[in-house]
Amino acid sequence: IVEKQELKNSNVINELSYKSLDESGNIYEINSAFGSIFEENENILLLKKVTAKISIVGDGIVYISSNEAKYDRMTLNTHFFGDASLTYQDHNVTSNDIFLKYTEKEVEISSNVKYVFNNNNLAADVMSFDLINKVSKIYMTNKKDKVKVKIKN
Repeated sequence: IVEKQELKNSNVINELSYKSLDESGNIYEINSAFGSIFEENENILLLKKVTAKISIVGDGIVYISSNEAKYDRMTLNTHFFGDASLTYQDHNVTSNDIFLKYTEKEVEISSNVKYVFNNNNLAADVMSFDLINKVSKIYMTNKKDKVKVKIKN
């Protein structure tokens, strides 16, 4: 709610697009229909209708989309929220929040995580993984709860 108010009270920038190339040749592109500069930190952009593409050298492309995002122009770290989704090859994840730590090449997905791969379904509180080595962790925040998995043959 505060972010929406700040968006209304600031200058709106239409059709934002940023592209970054790291030392390994990986490319991060983020686009939004419109956004504004966060009043408390000019390096943070508040974006609406967001799509992003992370091209990992020799390993494919990760696509992320959401209704909104907070993008740090200095670190490239991005918090995607509001109907957030991530797609990598045949892997699809939806949630309320996706946190990209671009310099570390890490993603944390939380809040109502739904994962689908080859018609298999998984539901959990948190999913995190490394974009380079593809190591994943999937867990519930309350140790008494269990990750729900549905496997179809």
